[in-house]
Amino acid sequence: MFKKLAKHGALTVVLLVILVALAANSFTRVPVGSTGIMVTLGKVQDGSTLSEGVHFHFPFIQEIVSVDNRVQKLELNTEAFSKDIQTVSAKLAVNYRLRPEKSFSVYKTHGTMYEQNIIVPATHEVLKSVSAQYTAEELISKRAESSDKMRDELDSKLTDMGITVTDFNIIDFDFSEDFINAVEAKQVAEQVKKKAATENETAIAQAEREKQVAIKQAEAAAEKVRIEAEAKANAVKLAAEAEAFRLQSINENLTDLTIQDTLAERWDGKLPNVIGSGATGIMNLSGLLGDEAGDDADNP
Repeated sequence: MFKKLAKHGALTVVLLVILVALAANSFTRVPVGSTGIMVTLGKVQDGSTLSEGVHFHFPFIQEIVSVDNRVQKLELNTEAFSKDIQTVSAKLAVNYRLRPEKSFSVYKTHGTMYEQNIIVPATHEVLKSVSAQYTAEELISKRAESSDKMRDELDSKLTDMGITVTDFNIIDFDFSEDFINAVEAKQVAEQVKKKAATENETAIAQAEREKQVAIKQAEAAAEKVRIEAEAKANAVKLAAEAEAFRLQSINENLTDLTIQDTLAERWDGKLPNVIGSGATGIMNLSGLLGDEAGDDADNP
């Protein structure tokens, strides 16, 4: 009896252990930011996309695979040729995420190797495609533009597959040593050219400044001469006006009596020798005065 109870007790324990094990393997938690894919006996069950949380499945027959839908980062090194047949070595960084509604089809086709099977080859292809549209120099000078074009083309390729590119960056570009030396030589030549242009512009500006200074000085000298000439002309004019005013004043105050007084003051006591005008109207006063004087002498 005791042995039977012990045997039944041991069986019960075994059954409990089995039930606990079955229960433990009957539930799987899908992490936050992930999608669950139900797999039955190694086959993906159609339409079995599961959301975040705990889900039941038949133990040892079914399993739930979690597919991460959060943003993932991929860095890879790749090579391509530029438009001018220069070798371009690039290090690229791609941020992407698997869209939840496409998780089932991506996993069914590629499993968990979708990054290596889809994203890496597509990135290599896009670099080759875009690099062929630019010269090596343009890939450097138009780096942002070429990077945006690569991102857009990569996103366009991956969208139909259920993958969204959230960011794309060219971490580094590298070229052949000969090309780098050629670029450096060109940069030196450009700097020399810019320096010469700057010096030429400076010389032209200096000459223009000197020209303007000379013009200003000439204008100032001409203005000075004009002012001096105008001042002299004004002085002469004022002197002439003063003299005219003086003569006018004298003329206005001049009368016959004044003229007679002035003549009397200036007369030296001698009479004029002749009077009259014309050839026949002139009389010799000195002769007449002499005769009268002789007569007076004869008749005392």
